[in-house]
Amino acid sequence: MTLGQDVHLLQSIPLFADFPPEQLRLIAFSAEPLKLPPDTTLFRQGSEADTGYVLVSGAVAFFTETNGEVEEIAIAGPGALIGELALLCPTMRPTSAKTVEPTELLAVERRLLRRVLEEYPEMAERLRLALSNRLATMNSDLARTRDRLLAIDGSEPDAAG
Repeated sequence: MTLGQDVHLLQSIPLFADFPPEQLRLIAFSAEPLKLPPDTTLFRQGSEADTGYVLVSGAVAFFTETNGEVEEIAIAGPGALIGELALLCPTMRPTSAKTVEPTELLAVERRLLRRVLEEYPEMAERLRLALSNRLATMNSDLARTRDRLLAIDGSEPDAAG
C-alpha cells in the first residue's frame, strides 16, 4: 500500500478518526508493515501487549485455549484495529490470534502513538474525549441490555444499578 492508502485506512478506524492527516502520515510511515502467510500466530493469550495491529488485508482469527480446549471467538477482516487497548496502556492479550489467510497488517507500537500524542497534545485531548464518549455509550448500552435481560428474567434491578 502507499502512504496515502495507509492514511486513508487509519482515518477509517474510530481510534484514529479525529487525527489530522499530518499525524496519521507520521503513524503510517512509522508503523511496521507485516505480510504473513496463513496459520501464522500473531500473539498468544496472556502475553504482554504493547502493539496494535491495523488489518490491511486478509483475516485474523481470535481464540482462547483452556485446558487444551480451543474455542474460536471471532474473525477480523480488513479495516479492523486489533489490540486497541495495547496502544493506550500496558495490558495482557485476552486471546490468541493467528492469520486465516495471507494477511497484511500495520504494526503500531504504543511508544509510537505516545510520541505522536506528546508532540501534538491537542490530539491527546481529542483522544481522551473520544474514548470518554465511547465508554459512556458502552455503559449506556450495557445498562439497557441488563434491563432487557432482567425484564425477561422477571427480576428487578438492584439499587446499585
